[in-house]
Amino acid sequence: MSEQRSAYEPYCEPPAENGGKTPSATSDVVRAWDLPTRLFKWSLVGLILTAWVSSGFNDPDMTVHKAAGYGALVLVVYRVLWGVFGSTTARFSGFVRSPAAAWAYLKALRHNRAKHYLGHNPAGGLMVVGLLVVCGVQAMLGMFSSDGVTASGPFAGLVGDTVSSWAASVHAAWFYFAILALVGLHIVANFYYQFVKRENLIGAMITGRKRREAYVDHNETTGGSLPAAAVCLLIAFGLVYGAVTLFGGSFFAST
Repeated sequence: MSEQRSAYEPYCEPPAENGGKTPSATSDVVRAWDLPTRLFKWSLVGLILTAWVSSGFNDPDMTVHKAAGYGALVLVVYRVLWGVFGSTTARFSGFVRSPAAAWAYLKALRHNRAKHYLGHNPAGGLMVVGLLVVCGVQAMLGMFSSDGVTASGPFAGLVGDTVSSWAASVHAAWFYFAILALVGLHIVANFYYQFVKRENLIGAMITGRKRREAYVDHNETTGGSLPAAAVCLLIAFGLVYGAVTLFGGSFFAST
């Protein structure tokens, strides 16, 4: 029994002092998510839905689909930058943990002993990383894809018809078997916390606030200014735009 407890005990300990900072006791809620992080999440959701729906449009060049894909890729690059320069709950250093740590947290959750996190818990942190990876891979596959008729990505001409056709097939399958699978798991997990654990995770990602309690990672998030987010977004846009133009690609190329 003691050996079983040791696996998830670190995720059941009282919270640290967080550098001695004491949040104000005048409010029952604390700041959990900065505005740029929240805008990123809901913008990415919108772009993924747009890309999905627009793939069925009567649009031979798939202009809307491509625009949504470029936008999603910019957001993924932005989120990587924001994971370094964003607020304390947005930084990768604050929530990315090993698979063993995530498993330990899930075992603690199963025994109803998991402590609460202001930001992402260890399992949720891996989910965030997974979603960023699968969305990034999907966008990159699209850039090398071609349907052999009218629509093609900016790098399809660099790899030839065989590879671009293969990329298009994987691009279509990847959406259903990777992106939708992880998104579905993410939604189920959020509903579990929302309606079973009574933790308003969905509301917090809208308002940026959570109720004040003993969190194990942070008392309240700090940092995450809008000017810093704007700089990260401009850099992300520049990297995507620069990569396409550097290799001679056309953003809305036709076959």
